[in-house]
Amino acid sequence: MHKFILTIFILIIGVNIQAQSDKSTYKKLDKALELIETKYIDTVNSADLATKAVQAMIKELDPHSKYLSPDDLKTNRESLNGSFAGIGIHYQIINDTLMILNTVKGGPSYKAGLKAGDRILKIDGEIATGKDISNKYFSKKLRGKKGEELSITIKNHKNSKVRKITFERGSIALNTVEISYMIDDKTGFIRIKSFSRTTNYEFQLAVMQLQMEGMKNIIIDLRDNPGGLMMSSIRLSDDFLSNDKLIVYTQGTNLPRTDYKSNGGGMMESGRVVILIDNNSASAAEIFAGALQDWDRALIVGRRSFGKGLVGRNYDLPDGSAIRLTTGRYYTPSGRCIQKEYTKGDKKSYDNDLLERFEHGELYSADSVHFDDSLKYYTNGKRLVYGGGAIMPDIFIPLDTTYNNDFIKDTRKKGLINYFAGNYFDKNLDELNAKYPSFESFNTTFVLPEETYQNYIDYAAKKYELTPNEEDKELINHYIRLQITAILARSLYKDGAYYKIYNKEDKMVINALNTINNKKIFKNNGIQ
Repeated sequence: MHKFILTIFILIIGVNIQAQSDKSTYKKLDKALELIETKYIDTVNSADLATKAVQAMIKELDPHSKYLSPDDLKTNRESLNGSFAGIGIHYQIINDTLMILNTVKGGPSYKAGLKAGDRILKIDGEIATGKDISNKYFSKKLRGKKGEELSITIKNHKNSKVRKITFERGSIALNTVEISYMIDDKTGFIRIKSFSRTTNYEFQLAVMQLQMEGMKNIIIDLRDNPGGLMMSSIRLSDDFLSNDKLIVYTQGTNLPRTDYKSNGGGMMESGRVVILIDNNSASAAEIFAGALQDWDRALIVGRRSFGKGLVGRNYDLPDGSAIRLTTGRYYTPSGRCIQKEYTKGDKKSYDNDLLERFEHGELYSADSVHFDDSLKYYTNGKRLVYGGGAIMPDIFIPLDTTYNNDFIKDTRKKGLINYFAGNYFDKNLDELNAKYPSFESFNTTFVLPEETYQNYIDYAAKKYELTPNEEDKELINHYIRLQITAILARSLYKDGAYYKIYNKEDKMVINALNTINNKKIFKNNGIQ
């Protein structure tokens, strides 16, 4: 009995010591700030010091925990919610001036009668032209609160008349489905750029339309998709899986295991599926790819994904900022941890991982990717897959080096392709609209004039002293024309017209299309 009482006493003392230790830690931070405020030789900004202290603490954690300023938090919420308050324009900065490419149908700019080619000269009376303007500048000036009034001064494209327009900011959708179309008579193609609250609604609308057009199979492009809302990815997976299938589970030191399962009855439970991924496909994109791979529901095509499998949650701070804190890890149905290895407090090495993949040859050869035998896992159909972070594709496609040319890389860095596409759009807009009223007419008959291409070459030489190698001239000619044509299509027709043109030469898309039309490949891999 005495031993029992002694044990309880020791446990209570231990708990009290721990509690006192925790309290002393908090008091230590408060005391340090108090001393600096009251004893330091100079006046200090306490709020700024507190922010830097929080940032310094977070740097010692994992690579994805971070401090979010009030502006960062607002942008993050807009991205996840799938909308923001603005005026609804797509634009390009040409010669230090914002030129409207097109307006969002039903948005404030559309209702106000703004047209492609119009230029913004002033915003709320402030001059909005010159060398200091940038995308960040316009994002800050044009976005705001829904219903908030905004005035802009516009120079009309057709008659050069200047007029002032006043209207209210409205809710503008941030569509995450960039493009959906029939890439052949039985196959739909959908590109998803991120996962937000609207992704599933957008996806289901796209699928319904494609099914009406005869879609039986589907290619889903998740390349360069950084992720987003976990639940959005789970709901998308549910569209492809029958009832009661584990999609993902989360677990952490202070986060008990939570399983997320399918409900069945989804729109895509049948038909062949190919998912495209690359080294920039992360988080929610990896949840989706991993779930369908583990249940043998899809073939994954491309290169090893990023490897971001940490559960993050935003916790608000009193000043309107927030901490995005990692609380657990994602695991695929087979038990694979999606998160790649990292060392706490060492973000530099973590960020260099993609560069190291490039240097080790992983982007060019699947044989350069090595897995530990202790990380073997098996899909539902007993196919071998590996853990250790990221999703390894079933079919590896090396990085396309066709256009790995110094002249192309250098002129891209200078932004010449976008610059020339924007200028051509501006100077020939009326003719383009008259001659190519639909994407189909543009896609089948438009040819970039030789003069425009030659101007590109001449400008690169005069402005930046860049000249193409003689042996690569034909390759460069083709690439520059392809890119300018695709960018023009995007500016003229929206709705992913860029990808409709570029996909015809995209080697990963071509491989995916050949794969999805080959039943034998699916059968040999045990894919539904």
